[in-house]
Amino acid sequence: MHLAGERKGQAGGGLGRWTQGQGGEQARDRGIGDANYFNDYYADRDWKWYRHILALAIQYSEPGAILDVGAGVGYLVECAMRWNLTCLGLEGSAAAVASAQARCPSINLRQHALSEPFPFTDASVGSVFMNQVIEHLEPEVATGCLEECWRVLCPGGMLFVFSPSCYNVEEANADATHIHMYSPTELRQLLAAKGFGDVRSFDSPLPLLGRSTLATRVMYFVFKLTRWERLSASANCIAFKGAR
Repeated sequence: MHLAGERKGQAGGGLGRWTQGQGGEQARDRGIGDANYFNDYYADRDWKWYRHILALAIQYSEPGAILDVGAGVGYLVECAMRWNLTCLGLEGSAAAVASAQARCPSINLRQHALSEPFPFTDASVGSVFMNQVIEHLEPEVATGCLEECWRVLCPGGMLFVFSPSCYNVEEANADATHIHMYSPTELRQLLAAKGFGDVRSFDSPLPLLGRSTLATRVMYFVFKLTRWERLSASANCIAFKGAR
């Protein structure tokens, strides 16, 4: 299974890690996790956990190939495969790709640093997922990555970005590979600046009153009523490729 319009001869090699050089350039791709990272965060999941995420593509986007950017150990790609949907993943971690291939030898997941251009031609995919990825990228890498998402999407294609918000202190402290977290407003503005239109937020509140059913309902009510983004646990958006 391959996405239509792949660039020939670009299989995506190396992690693309940069370190501090003599010229003072900043490190890139610092948010790539090692084998222990993926074992810690994904050991209790399988492809079934990602069915609700895949359903968003069916609900909101038009038919077409799916690209999972920062695919981790490939559960979303595997989920799509099991439903006979064309899906390919890009992942910077060699350990994650090896884990996915050991679990599912036919998985269409390739190692590719997100700081590098995507190995696909223009307008070759129908939807792109960045699920819990953008917060692991340096701002300049995130900007380039979104530009690549716009480039490879078909006109009207949909981008899904899911991430913790910068106000989510628990998430910020829990994961050392969280490099740059966004507020909901910052994420919407960034997507609009990169040419995406009809940007829609769908966020959930911080569990400031606890995690009981009642506390969760109260926080959702307050969050919806006030629309105060400092209460947001997430910075999640759906956006569509518009004309530049």
